Amino acid sequence: MSRLVSFRAFATVLPLVLSLSACDPATDTDEGDAPLSDYDALFEGVPTNDALPFDIKADGPAPILHTDLLEFQSPVKSQGKRGVCSIFSTVALMEHLYIVAGDADPDFSEQYLQWSAKFEVGSFPHTSGSNAFYNLQAINRFGIPAEEAWPYEINEWDEFDDPECDKDNEDRPTRCYTNGEPPESARNGEKFHLPRGRWINSSRASIMDHIRVTGTGVVVGMDFFYQSWNHRKSDLPRNMDYWDQGIVLYPNETDIEVSHEKRAGHSILIVGWDSDLEIPIVDADGDFIEGPDGELLTEKGFFIFKNSWGTSGFGINNPHGAGYGFLSMEYVEKWGNARVAATPDIVIPGDDDDDDDDDAGEGETFSSTDVIAIPDNDDTGASSTIEVDTDGDIESLTVAIDIRHSWRGDLLVTLEKDGVSETLHNRTGGGQADLIATFDVDAFEGVSKSGTWTLHVEDTAAADTGRIEGWTLTLR
Repeated sequence: MSRLVSFRAFATVLPLVLSLSACDPATDTDEGDAPLSDYDALFEGVPTNDALPFDIKADGPAPILHTDLLEFQSPVKSQGKRGVCSIFSTVALMEHLYIVAGDADPDFSEQYLQWSAKFEVGSFPHTSGSNAFYNLQAINRFGIPAEEAWPYEINEWDEFDDPECDKDNEDRPTRCYTNGEPPESARNGEKFHLPRGRWINSSRASIMDHIRVTGTGVVVGMDFFYQSWNHRKSDLPRNMDYWDQGIVLYPNETDIEVSHEKRAGHSILIVGWDSDLEIPIVDADGDFIEGPDGELLTEKGFFIFKNSWGTSGFGINNPHGAGYGFLSMEYVEKWGNARVAATPDIVIPGDDDDDDDDDAGEGETFSSTDVIAIPDNDDTGASSTIEVDTDGDIESLTVAIDIRHSWRGDLLVTLEKDGVSETLHNRTGGGQADLIATFDVDAFEGVSKSGTWTLHVEDTAAADTGRIEGWTLTLR
C-alpha cells in the first residue's frame, strides 16, 4: 500500500500537507543560485530511449526501497558558482566506483577533468558545459589525478584573471572555462582511469535494473525545470520546504513552458530509490492540488540522488544526508539521459603477494584454443577442458581467460577439477563487453596437477550472447 508521505524515509514533510504557506517566490533562505549546465552540451550526441536496448537482467521484482549504495559514496561536494554539474556528477560516479572496488577514500580532481574534457578530448570549447559521454571518455583515455594535484576553484575565470575572459561565447578562449592549464604536478602526476562508459535507457526499470545487477550508480543529465527544483531563478512560486528536503517533482505544463524560455540542464548521480514515496504535487501557482474527494493529489516513485550544490542549501534536511535529494522517476524517464561505467581494476596497498609468484618460478603452461558458443540464458552453460599429464601437486595456479560476450555482467565463470571449484567471475561488470582477464587461484593448492581441468561459463540472463575464445592454465 502506498503512502501519502514516506514516514520511513522522512517525517518532516508532514507540515507540507498541513500548510500552504510554504510556497514563497521571494524567499531567499537557499544558498546561492545553484549553478546549471548548458542544455545543448548536456544532450549533444545523446541517443533516445528508443535507440537503446531495454533488457532486464536482475532476478525477481525490484525492492520497494533501495539504499545499499549510500554507504559507497564520497562526500557531497559543491560546484560553487560554475556550470560544471556534469563534471561533478561524473567524478562522483568515479569516486563511487573506486569505493566499490575497494579504495577507502578516493578524491579526484574535477578541475583537471574540466580541462581534459575540453583540451584533451576537444569537447565544448566555447562553454563551461559538458556531458558524461565526453567526461568518461577523458577519464578512460587520459585519466585524471587526485584532487590535491589541482584543487577545484569555485569561481570561473573572468577579466580579472585574464583580460581575454571578458569576451563572449565564440570569442572567449577555452582556458577561461578551465581556469587555465593544469600545474605540472597534475599533468605529470599519477592518473586514475575507468573502463569505457555506455548509455543505458533512462526508464525507471532500466536504471533500477542496472543498480541491482552491478551495485553501482547512474549519472543522469536532464532538462531543467525551475519550479520543480524550487530554484531561485524560478519565475513561478517555490516551495522552500521541498528545497530543504531535496524534493524534485515532475514539472507541470506551465513550468515546462516557462523553463524552456531560459533552457538549462543539470546532472546528478542516482544512488537508489523509494518506489512507495508519495509527495503532494503543486500547480503553477505553487498550491497543492486537491482531487474530487478533497484528498491531495500526489506523485509516487522517486530516485534517491547525490547532488553537487553543497550541503548547506538544497537537500539540507534530506534523511539520506545533506546534499541528497528525491527525484521524480517520471521526470528522469521523460527528460533525462543515463550513462554508466564499470568498476576499475585497482591494487589496494598491502594486498599484493609480496612477489610470491617470482619465488614460485615460471611454471608449466597448458592452453585450449577451442572456440565454444555459450548458450544464452541457460544454466547448462558451456564447458571447455584442458588435459594435463604432469606430476606433482599444485603450489600456485594462474588462469587466463578470453571470453567474448556483449554483456559480461551476465557471466558466471568457474574453474573445476576433482570436485574442487573456484568462481573466477560472478556477474560483475554490467554491460561492459568481453571478459579477458587473468586470475591467481588459491583453491587448488595441494591438488594434483594431472587430470582434467574444466572452465565452465554460464550466461545467466537473456538477450546478450558470446563465446569462449580460449583459456590458459599456468601450474607451479
